[in-house]
Amino acid sequence: MSKENHPLILVKDLSKIYDNGEVSTPAVQGVSFAIRKGEFVAIIGASGSGKSTLLHILGFLDKQSSGDYFFEEKAMTDYSEEDLALIRNEKMGFIFQSFNLLKKTTVFDNVRLPLIYSRIKESQWNQLTVEAIEKVGLAHRQNYETAKLSGGERQRVAIARALINQPQIIFADEPTGNLDSHSGRIIMDIIQKLHEDGHTVVLITHEKYTSEMAERIIELKDGQIVSDSRVSQRRFARQGFIK
Repeated sequence: MSKENHPLILVKDLSKIYDNGEVSTPAVQGVSFAIRKGEFVAIIGASGSGKSTLLHILGFLDKQSSGDYFFEEKAMTDYSEEDLALIRNEKMGFIFQSFNLLKKTTVFDNVRLPLIYSRIKESQWNQLTVEAIEKVGLAHRQNYETAKLSGGERQRVAIARALINQPQIIFADEPTGNLDSHSGRIIMDIIQKLHEDGHTVVLITHEKYTSEMAERIIELKDGQIVSDSRVSQRRFARQGFIK
């Protein structure tokens, strides 16, 4: 098998159990799957199905209780803590439902923030920041404080920040969950365009309609995979917003 055909992510019999000393609660139970570079995969399930826990493990924000997780053919357990931090910052971009922005800071400074912890030359920071902001259509807002933006605009800032280090993979955890339907479609339009530009995308959602904007859907129930299938009739947000 050529290197190009190896999965970017490979999960084997992965489980996560939360133990408070008295009660053990399984959040993810024995899941196995692969995600190849350039795929757009939606992980769907009801609240409490384990989808966000799974995303946190895939994004090196948490560790499994058992099973194996390989990123770029290397086991998660073989990476040092420093390696994990570097990969999170340089190869992974994160978009969360709650935006996680600094409210009294400008759009420009919010987007530029991850570069402070990167190995990219400081002389390139401003150009990269401007380019990321332009990709989400907010050039006219770059000097605004994020607290003064609408929810949809704040999520676009979060996407620009996720793009700033030109990551291989983007993890989006319920990115439209706090938005009205129109703003949600703009966000999905942007995410679909990022996938078309070559990014691997893993989308967490509880909405079937939104999940069908991906190419493939993995459905979780009670921490287990109940289906893993290609989307036969893929939906497109297409607001005409991102060219």
